[in-house]
Amino acid sequence: MKNALQHIRAFITVAQRGNFARAADDLHLSPSALTVQIRQLEEWLGVALLERSPRHVALTAAGREALPAMEKLLLDLSNIVNASQGLAAVRRGVVTVAALPSLCAGALAECLAQFAQSHPGIEVRLRDLVAERINERVRDADVDFGIGVRSRLGHGLAFSPLLRDRLCLFVRADHPLAEGALTLAALDDQPMILTGRDSSVRAQIEQVFSERGLRLRAVMEANYMSTVLALVRNGLGITLLPESADDGEGRLVRRALPEPGLERELGVITRSESSLSPAAARLLECLQGINL
Repeated sequence: MKNALQHIRAFITVAQRGNFARAADDLHLSPSALTVQIRQLEEWLGVALLERSPRHVALTAAGREALPAMEKLLLDLSNIVNASQGLAAVRRGVVTVAALPSLCAGALAECLAQFAQSHPGIEVRLRDLVAERINERVRDADVDFGIGVRSRLGHGLAFSPLLRDRLCLFVRADHPLAEGALTLAALDDQPMILTGRDSSVRAQIEQVFSERGLRLRAVMEANYMSTVLALVRNGLGITLLPESADDGEGRLVRRALPEPGLERELGVITRSESSLSPAAARLLECLQGINL
């Protein structure tokens, strides 16, 4: 039946007003048009809903039974419409993002704080994961999108460049390498604290050292870059980490190495055949202005 919801709304209005003329005025219809809608609804349901008299309108037994269900139907529909309009206008929603730990602890956190202020109705759920796990979560649709490295990309995933991140040396201020001329060769056989073997940073460091014929002496390793920095602060070694891993706590010197092969490209990873929700798309717009 066409326009069933309009007819249901007409019936509810007549039941509430108890008068066809007043109900017709509320609905901006003529009394005759309203009468037609009620009759069509009754024909569709196969029962009489209203008892009519020149001065009075009353619900039949079937009408009294149907009224609560019809009122709930319209309320549910109204809630669905309001929720959908809120999503379309990016006033509400949930966005789940998987990102590299170095970004989660640095530039991304600042960006998310700004986003929360401008979009208080959108909940952002952040998953800090290594590069390979990010790709898995995106591919399995467990997250809306990821922020990772291009080198670990797999089938069915798309990569959009977002920023470039350089590996830097982090040492204590009293370490000999904290000042003076610095090259990658100076790190040959130095006691290094590295991230875990499933880390994209660890893989990049191992590749660079191997290509240069340098000895990589790992004395300790930790899963999180914040832990690596804490170990360096306590004099247990030195480390190479992305500049985005700098937590700003001080007590460490961050030094750039003017050598090729130490830069990595980070970007947004999405499913190739899927589009982002309005809320996820708006968050992505915010991330486009991320600065390290």
